[in-house]
Amino acid sequence: MPTLQGHTRTAFLCFFISHIPITLIMDGQAFFSRDLYPQVLRDVGDWYASTFKDKLMAHPPQPWFSSMVAIEVLFQLPFFFVAVYAMLQQSKDWDGLFRSLCIIYGSSTATTLVPIFASLLTDQDTTVGEKGVLLGFYLPYFLFPLWLVVIAVCEENVFGVKSVSKED
Repeated sequence: MPTLQGHTRTAFLCFFISHIPITLIMDGQAFFSRDLYPQVLRDVGDWYASTFKDKLMAHPPQPWFSSMVAIEVLFQLPFFFVAVYAMLQQSKDWDGLFRSLCIIYGSSTATTLVPIFASLLTDQDTTVGEKGVLLGFYLPYFLFPLWLVVIAVCEENVFGVKSVSKED
């Protein structure tokens, strides 16, 4: 059964560690006032949106997209810190709580990506190639959470840590 060990653990650690600054620096611009960001970060966000024709990240953002980013900032971002800590600890003590949080996080996140994919794929102003590039950016944020749900649903012991039994 799949567990958060070896290369899988490393992949998830990289995913969550990298997602923290991405959420705060890039995605957060669709939720927080842009005045909170230095001009250089606003310029990076504008460059990304115009270069890759990502209308979702253009300003001002659409209200439905801002609400998705609100979920990311308010609920997912704290989970990223918990996930990094739990994966570094790999303690049996974390298994039950972390497993439940993985199911909640992964299900919620994968669900929020569905309308995002629909918006990207139905955009009349982007070519098939541009849609493919945008899907390439967004797809990991769907696949990793979905993968985490599969691990958490299939395995009670998500870290694969063996219980130490004491024999007298």
